[in-house]
Amino acid sequence: MQFATPVPWWVLALGGALAVVVAYGAYRQTSVPLSFWRRLLLVDLRAAALLLVFLFLLQPVRTAPGPAGEAVVAVLVDHSRSMAIPDAAGAPRLAQAVAVVRDRLLPQLSPRAEVQLFGFGDRLFETTLAAAEADAGRTDLAGALEEVAARLAGRPLAGVVVVSDGGETGARSAARVAAGSGSRLFAVGIGGPQPGPDREVVSVAAGRPPATQSVVDLTAAVASRDLGGGAFEVRLLGDGRLLDRRLVTPSGAGAPARVVFRVRPDPESATLYTVEVPAAAGELVAGNNRGRVLVPPPPRPRRVLMIEGAPSYEHTFLKRVWQADPGLVLDAVIRKGMNDLGEQTFYVQGDPARTAALGSGFPADREALFAYDAIVLANVEADYFRVRQLELASAFVADRGGGLLSLGDATLSRGGWGASALAPVLPVALVDPGRGAEYGSAGGGVEASGDGGDALELTAEGARHPIMRLAATPEESRERWRAVPRLAGAVAVGGPRPGATLLAVTPALPGRPAQPLIAIQRYGAGRAMVFAGRAAWRWRMRMPAEDRSYEVFWGQVARWLTGSARDPVTLTSRGGAAAGDTLEIDLLVRDEAFVPVSDASPAVSVTGPDGATRRVRPELVDAAEGRYRAAVRPAEPGVHRIDAVADRGAERLGAATDWALVGGMDAELAEPWLNAPVLGRTAAATGGRYVEPGGVGGLGASILDGYVAPPTRIPTPLWHNAWMFLWLVAVLAAEWGLRRRWGLR
Repeated sequence: MQFATPVPWWVLALGGALAVVVAYGAYRQTSVPLSFWRRLLLVDLRAAALLLVFLFLLQPVRTAPGPAGEAVVAVLVDHSRSMAIPDAAGAPRLAQAVAVVRDRLLPQLSPRAEVQLFGFGDRLFETTLAAAEADAGRTDLAGALEEVAARLAGRPLAGVVVVSDGGETGARSAARVAAGSGSRLFAVGIGGPQPGPDREVVSVAAGRPPATQSVVDLTAAVASRDLGGGAFEVRLLGDGRLLDRRLVTPSGAGAPARVVFRVRPDPESATLYTVEVPAAAGELVAGNNRGRVLVPPPPRPRRVLMIEGAPSYEHTFLKRVWQADPGLVLDAVIRKGMNDLGEQTFYVQGDPARTAALGSGFPADREALFAYDAIVLANVEADYFRVRQLELASAFVADRGGGLLSLGDATLSRGGWGASALAPVLPVALVDPGRGAEYGSAGGGVEASGDGGDALELTAEGARHPIMRLAATPEESRERWRAVPRLAGAVAVGGPRPGATLLAVTPALPGRPAQPLIAIQRYGAGRAMVFAGRAAWRWRMRMPAEDRSYEVFWGQVARWLTGSARDPVTLTSRGGAAAGDTLEIDLLVRDEAFVPVSDASPAVSVTGPDGATRRVRPELVDAAEGRYRAAVRPAEPGVHRIDAVADRGAERLGAATDWALVGGMDAELAEPWLNAPVLGRTAAATGGRYVEPGGVGGLGASILDGYVAPPTRIPTPLWHNAWMFLWLVAVLAAEWGLRRRWGLR
């Protein structure tokens, strides 16, 4: 016996117990005294009546084996836009798919099974062959297989046939979903292995500008297939305006060629860049000839704190560059000497709102120090700092994500620094003054070579790193660096730490190995750099006035150092590749001391290209990091602005803004040829097989031969008959009769 209304076991137990309790309560106190046995009999009869009513409501049935049911075969036809490509014997792929199903599959399957016909793209839907249109914006094969299994659950499903070109633009693996479906899948591949002549923008990517007036690399991969080896044009548009054009020569065998544009994004709002190639004669697929990427505006000006052990030409030239940079704000502390009371005095330059905390030569607390994005220690010895200040500086890099630049003899000598909290932050080991270094010479530094200085030689990593870039290509950058004047020498430092990167060294000479000049590393959430050269101001004073190598280099140093620094409230987003996809929004909330806040009240609003705004409330997902998360599904492609605020009680912790581009690349038409491997893997994962249209003959037999549909079960109601009704009447009549006999009403 089973119930037509399925319930868990605990509901049955609860119903039985409730019936007994109600029956006992009815006879707990009576108007006429009853003996124990009379009371027990009446309680049993009342409980039996209640239990019978409870069972009637659950509808008990008895099932018996019946005849075998008719087998069901689900046929799924791809309706995505790639099925409109006319490379299937000169016809659109969908037309060939419809012909294969109508003329070859249905005649094999219909006499022996019930055929359920579905279309799929970004969703699964019932359809007819006459209504088939290739208009779906994506191909979610995994979702279609999952949905068809749910729709036909409990039916004798003999197999699933997928007729598709194998495009898979969903977020999950179709093979993995199919393997767990329990049904064999057979795939019919539609389309050519190469859709004729085609030019394609394969990908477009760009970084975020680290500061105002920053130049960003925008990299595009473009491919040309079966159109000869002649050069073709690639255009770059910014917010719809033509910015640049290049001639690109195709690489061999249709492999993508790399094109790098250098762009300067709008300082106020996000810039939408489009890379496109004109359609060629005879090209079948023009929908993949463009790709878009969104570059957000630069962040607020980055704040740099410079601590100078003493005034010098080196520091003066460096500060002049940074003070003229609109993307930077520089505060400087210069040690002057002792006053009449024997106290150290300082000359402080910068914004009064921050310099009030610099009267003692260094920020006194975590909040004041963490207001900066980078610290520069310029020829200042370790004794300048107290132990607590060095610990704060280490936490500034590791926890806050700030940058640290160390330069000058006093800063790069081991005396006092070796056991300090800052020692592991530096990308190189320091050595004692007067001792030779692993990479250097004796005497506390690499002195000027015989011709009056030391050249800077880029390493292989340095030639590619953005700090050292003076030209568009690594080779051109090397030439530019060879042309800069020699340094006056270099401070001897030890070898790089594990994980550090050497960007530049002095050339190796007879009897003297190469000496590190510029080294960098990541430390915790932040970055650290050592500049061991002396008199870099020569790069400005001994070069023509129009040469900007000195300014470009130090500007790039500041941008790299501050690139990992984030504000207390940080907003990032991911996903949303196409309209309808989930866009996940992460909010990192910290206070002024960059301590994670787990009791904030954040709010996020998303404004679409139509101006409509949706508001969502993020949920806390990681209390230790102060991370909150929200998700939205943008309904239309284009640029979406995301604004977030975070409060704690009446306190405003901060606000942040980000932008997301939905549908920047048309994934449905990327590499638009027949993707037989995807279909083959998906079919093989279920024990089925993959065929092309010419091999459809006999597919019906492969699906149905040997398949035995499970027998049906015929239910017979146990509650819906006269005997059950008579049982209930008998129990109630017995209880009523005994009540009357024993004087109860």
